[in-house]
Amino acid sequence: MLKIYSFETLPSTQRWIEERIAQKKIEAPCAVIAQMQTDGVGSRENRWIGKRGNFFASVLLSEEMLPDDLPLGATSIYFAFLMKKTLENMGSEVWLKWPNDLYLKERKTGGCITAKKGGNLIVGIGINIVDAPHDFRVLDIKTEPMELLETFLKNLKNLPSWKQIFSNYSLEFEKSKNYCTHDGSETLQMSDAVLQNDGSLMIGKRRVVSLR
Repeated sequence: MLKIYSFETLPSTQRWIEERIAQKKIEAPCAVIAQMQTDGVGSRENRWIGKRGNFFASVLLSEEMLPDDLPLGATSIYFAFLMKKTLENMGSEVWLKWPNDLYLKERKTGGCITAKKGGNLIVGIGINIVDAPHDFRVLDIKTEPMELLETFLKNLKNLPSWKQIFSNYSLEFEKSKNYCTHDGSETLQMSDAVLQNDGSLMIGKRRVVSLR
């Protein structure tokens, strides 16, 4: 089990890692978890915050630990799907909406973002375990944040290839076609989207990349 830093409250688990990388105070692999996050980082520069007891964690991995065939633009899909499988094995019916949103039925319950820092990758994950804002969902299974993190980290010991993840996710991707996605400030319908081998989408003649 890799080293876990645990806190009662942090502004952002991702920024905590970024700051300590800059200060050369930590090195991969490691993880950080907070019982409460007050200024978390979400997709498209949104904030991811929530009440105490929800899941707020980030994992720091070196690029050498990643599968050789994993495209950089697909890292959020890859790790979000690994968390989805972790939750599924614990009894959840969560599914992954392209590229990085964890959904229960028609509403979001969590998400994953990744950020490359030097030769490292920061994987940030937030999940509504005990409380959710309006129009979001609470996770459909009972678990504690540390239990979930430790279970997820066990699944990172032997990372599957991108090819393996893609072959499984491509089947689930059909659910995403009922929703929209964003390319910059533009909202795009995914009804006719075609998932590419590198995790990007082709919507008409437009290629949309999941860099998050």
